[in-house]
Parts: sequence; C-alpha cells; structure tokens
Amino acid sequence: MEQFFKKIGTKIEAAVKKEMRKISKKIGDEKIYAAALVTDSDCTTLYLALNTCEYLKKRDEQDALRSDLPEGCAERIRDGSGSLTKWLTDEWGYSDGTESELNKISDLLYEYDEDLDSDDEIRAEYGRLFFETVTQAFRNLIQSKAFGADTDEITYFISMSDDERTPAIEDYSAKLLNPEPKYMEFAGRDAFYEEFFGEDSSEEDALDEEDSLHGASGKIPENFSWKALMDDYFGI
Repeated sequence: MEQFFKKIGTKIEAAVKKEMRKISKKIGDEKIYAAALVTDSDCTTLYLALNTCEYLKKRDEQDALRSDLPEGCAERIRDGSGSLTKWLTDEWGYSDGTESELNKISDLLYEYDEDLDSDDEIRAEYGRLFFETVTQAFRNLIQSKAFGADTDEITYFISMSDDERTPAIEDYSAKLLNPEPKYMEFAGRDAFYEEFFGEDSSEEDALDEEDSLHGASGKIPENFSWKALMDDYFGI
C-alpha cells in the first residue's frame, strides 16, 4: 500500500502543476487567496479548488442582496468584514476540469479501493496514507511555487465533501500547510457565520471533543493526527 501511495504522491504533484498552468490562464490577473485539495468520504476522489479575491467580491455582492439574511449581516458582507462563502470550496470560482489529470488519479484511487479488504484496520491504514500523501504533495507544491507569484500569500488546506470529519480535516491540514498567522485566521473562519446563524458553516452539530477527534473548526485536540482521525472513525 505504501508503494502505491508513493506513486500517487508523485502523480498528484505533476497533475496539480499541469492543471495550474491551465487554471492560471482563466484566472488571469485575479489574486488567488485560497487553494484546496478536496476528496470524498471514502478518499477515492481528488480535485483542486481555488478562489480569488475578485471572484469572492462578486459573490459577496450577490449574497448581500439576499432578503433572508439576519439583521446586520448584509452590512458586514458589504463592508468586507464577513462572507458566507469565503472558505466553502464548492462555492469557489475555479477548479480542474472533468477531464483533468486529477480525475485520472481519482480513477486509480477508486480502482485500488475496490480491491481492498473491508477490514477496518486496512481501511484506516488506507485513509492515513491517503492524507499523509496528499499533505506531503501539497507541501512540495507550495515549496516549488506551483501556485504562482502569490504562493506565499495563499491559504492552503485539504477538505472532504459532506462529512462530519470535514472541520477537523480542514483545520489540521491548514495547520500543517500554513504559517501560524494564516492558520489562525483560517481557524476562526466560522465566527461570522456563528454570529448571525448560531452554527458553524459546515452545518454540522459541533461534536463533544472528549468523545470525538472530529471536533468543530479551530479546535484540534492535542492528540490529533491522520492516524488518530482514521482509527477513531473506524473504531480502532
């Protein structure tokens, strides 16, 4: 399994570099503020998502016109002190296409996963290696300035679509991939949403930290690791 993921890591780096060359042409002079590698609950897909300050501004302007916002929310969006979609990857403006190199990697992950034993320890090991591989590939991409001239100003993280583990995965990966000031800004990403809607932007109930490693955004248990996350998920 380790040899498989070693090859996958190399492929991820090459794929993201290739896709960034394509996406950069679409982005033009817009300024990227965030980049994420997004997977699914089974860790069998992977895609690249990016957003720019300019795209976010347009989206915020649209959101500020909504009639269903709590009092004061629209004003905060208009003055730039709050946003409903800043850190929601499925609301961002740019990603690799359906025929991208990352799609080919997703096919490899899916095929490998299909042949795996259903044993929980094996599934947990697969998940651990997946996240460790994606994290290291992301680090290498950042170090090689794969995200362009603004590489050092971008916030990076790994995300998972529609899963209770998403906040913890995003927080832990952001802590590993970013300087402390950027991580701290990201860790407080739900404050605006909670202020007006009374719940975090993941729309999942916050879990008791003593009972789970999943947690809520900005609250990573001291014993957290990719292995601990997957062992906890599979009850090992």
